[in-house]
Amino acid sequence: MTYSTSNAYTLKREILTFSNKISRYLSKPDIKFTADMTYGMLASGSCLLTDIVDQLHETSKKVNSVERLTRT
Repeated sequence: MTYSTSNAYTLKREILTFSNKISRYLSKPDIKFTADMTYGMLASGSCLLTDIVDQLHETSKKVNSVERLTRT
């Protein structure tokens, strides 16, 4: 029996692996930005920053996360 949480974890791991491959020679903040944006866009199905931040499930306020992604 396959659980949806294990499917979601597997999918997230594959997305992060892909993101690490394409951003191999970037700095750590740029690698994190690439991973967050790639995962957020695929999970939300949208390119809006607020939708991406909703999918990241960060503990910080939404406004702070949007500003962090905007600065990078």
